[in-house]
Amino acid sequence: MFEDLRRLVGRIADAFKRRFYGPTFRCPVCHLVLAAIDADGNGLLVCPVCGAVLEIESVYGHVVPVVLDMEIHRPQPKLRLHPLATHLPIGLFPFAVLGALLLAGASLARQLGLGGILGAVSRRAPLVADATLVLLVVAVGFSLATLASGLWDWNFRYRRRSYRQIRVKIAFAIGFLVLGAAAIALHLSGAVFSSADGLMRLGSPGGVAAAFTYLGALLADMVVVATLGHIGGTLVFGG
Repeated sequence: MFEDLRRLVGRIADAFKRRFYGPTFRCPVCHLVLAAIDADGNGLLVCPVCGAVLEIESVYGHVVPVVLDMEIHRPQPKLRLHPLATHLPIGLFPFAVLGALLLAGASLARQLGLGGILGAVSRRAPLVADATLVLLVVAVGFSLATLASGLWDWNFRYRRRSYRQIRVKIAFAIGFLVLGAAAIALHLSGAVFSSADGLMRLGSPGGVAAAFTYLGALLADMVVVATLGHIGGTLVFGG
């Protein structure tokens, strides 16, 4: 089962790379997946991880990288703020999503007249809703610092080179902020949660639509977080 899931995730990741990276190849030194389109006008590309200077050639339709040199005197900051700053949003956001899913389950259980564990959650729904909101605000708010440190890292360490991975990361980081802000706004609006019992308003079509929109934004943001973490990990540790 887990092997099948791993293969499925691998196929999705490969489709993602084809869609956003175009033709790719692996760095011969550190094996990082690189986009051929990132090469400059002379067909040269510097690997962002190991600093290998690569000449990109096309041989019978296949991308072939040739190592020409190593960028030895590249910026090496002693304290890289961006990898450190990613831990708080990535660590807290899944717990916010978990809280929202527990509230959704408890709200549905209340509608169906069920008890059990979800019934216990429904009795503490205001506390769970408040904790979920705090986690959301901290995770999304701190991601501003994560984005700022990432842009600084790109400017200083990577010399603002147009790597496809970094461009995707910037776009997804902005998407995380937008989706997270939308979820926070919905949480605070009163359209999703009742102020009386802290549960979702599943008794009306408008409440159901608001709840689905809220959960959809959170789950979409989870995909964004996973993608950002994967790409960021490759830029730190290689392929």
